[in-house]
This record gives sequence, structure tokens and C-alpha cells, in this order.
Amino acid sequence: MVTMAGTLDFLSVNVWHILMAIGNLLILVLILKKFLFKPVQKILKQREEEIGKAYSDADKALSEAEAEKELYLKKLDDAKSEADSMIKTASERAKAESAEIISGAKAEAERRRRNADEDIELAKKKAADEMRDSISEMVISLAEQVVEKEIDPKAHASLIDGAIESLGEE
Repeated sequence: MVTMAGTLDFLSVNVWHILMAIGNLLILVLILKKFLFKPVQKILKQREEEIGKAYSDADKALSEAEAEKELYLKKLDDAKSEADSMIKTASERAKAESAEIISGAKAEAERRRRNADEDIELAKKKAADEMRDSISEMVISLAEQVVEKEIDPKAHASLIDGAIESLGEE
């Protein structure tokens, strides 16, 4: 179908159709921009802000956790040093008490030894005094016997021998 004017109907270009199509396209773009792109952009921006807030909250929580960890480690170190100090103090106190108990026991042993030595000395003195009293009584008794008898050398010798024998028996 070729017309005489030399145009083809199915290939014809109508400028008004092209302008109408471009106009419709512009209207469609404006409508889509108004009702679709702006709300979608707004939703995307809100999501971006929420994600940014979540990241900042996570960073804040992480930094707080790190601070808590540091505080915990510091308290743990302080507790360890305090425990070491308490153990050292208790050990020193135990050593001091041990030395005090040992010195007290030594002093008590020395006091008991001195008392025993004094008791021994007193017993020796008492025994010596008793022996002296016994010897004095024998000498007095011997002197009485000598005075009662006549003094002759034989009687005198036998009296001394008897006194010596009686000393040996006691």
C-alpha cells in the first residue's frame, strides 16, 4: 500500500503522537516520583537511620562491656592483692605468735628448772641440817656417856668406835 504521495502508512511518523507519548511519560514519571519514589526514599532513609542507631547502640554497648570488663579485672586484681596481703599478714602474725609461744615455753621451762634447783638446794640444806642435828645429838649423847663413866683409854676408844658404827648405820 503505497500511496502516491510516497509515504507509507504503517511507517508514518506522527509528531503529535511522539509528543503525547513523551508527555505521558513525563506525567507518569512525575506521578511515580510523587507517590512512589519519595515514600520509598523516605522508608530507605528511616531504615538507614535505624541501622545506624543500632550500630551506634551496639558500639556503645561494646564500649560499656569493655569498661565493665576492665573494672572487673581491676577488682579481681585488687581482690588478689588483698588476699595476698591478708595471707602475708596472717603468716607474719602466726610466726610472731609461734615465737611468743616458744619463748614463753622456754621461760616456763627455765623457771621450773630454777625452782627444781632451789628445791634440790633446800633438800640438801635440810638433809645437811638433819645430819648435823643427828651428829650433834650423838656427840651430846656420847659426851653424856663419857661423863658418866670414868675416862680410861679403853672405854674411851670403845665409846668412839661405837659412835662411829652408829653413824655408819644411820
